[in-house]
Amino acid sequence: MEIKDHITDQKEAYLKMGYSKDEAEKAAVKDMGDPKTAGKMLDSVHPPTIDWFHIVMLILCTIGLQILKILFEKFNDMSLMAIAPIDILRILGIFASIYGFIWLGIEKYSDLPFFYGRSQRGGSNANGTFILALGIIMISHSFIQTIILLCILTPLVAIERKFIENKRIKKEEQFLLKSGVASKDFNYKGKAFIGDREKTVYSKNGIIKKGDPLTIVAIKGFDMIVEKDTVSK
Repeated sequence: MEIKDHITDQKEAYLKMGYSKDEAEKAAVKDMGDPKTAGKMLDSVHPPTIDWFHIVMLILCTIGLQILKILFEKFNDMSLMAIAPIDILRILGIFASIYGFIWLGIEKYSDLPFFYGRSQRGGSNANGTFILALGIIMISHSFIQTIILLCILTPLVAIERKFIENKRIKKEEQFLLKSGVASKDFNYKGKAFIGDREKTVYSKNGIIKKGDPLTIVAIKGFDMIVEKDTVSK
């Protein structure tokens, strides 16, 4: 819809300049630039609501761990049940699966990258995908059981992350490019009045003083990123 509106506006402008309908439409589409580049830019702002990368990585991690488990048991001529009783393993697996499922939601809410341990956010190298895969392996004791659990849990993960992304999009539609006023001095995280409500915001670049006018320039996860307005006095 965003691209369509831009094309319509450009087309109307070319029609007023004397272009024919076909010429105006072709010129308007050309003004939108390379479609692949535009698509990548739009995806960075409006990412697909189903995280196929995480779904594929969950499947690959789980199957990979299952293969490693089978090889371990084969070459060591022993079962993991010799290390711990099957009931204990399954109970631990259930807790790990629940924790991994919840953590996948937290990662989506915080907009953490898959390898977020490499960044300065999150503080851990283990992500929800790996934890959930490990939990599945601990619960299942055959390759068939692993596949069945994957068929149950991967749609749930997709639904969970899609639900969170839809909520983020609604917040973006509600607050993106809205103006406000800082309610106190802050450098990174602070408070600002957006409309008639005080909201937690994050500065994009530098110190913002109390009373400074600002604009929400991005929604990172569910965090509102603001930038101080430059106004002439």
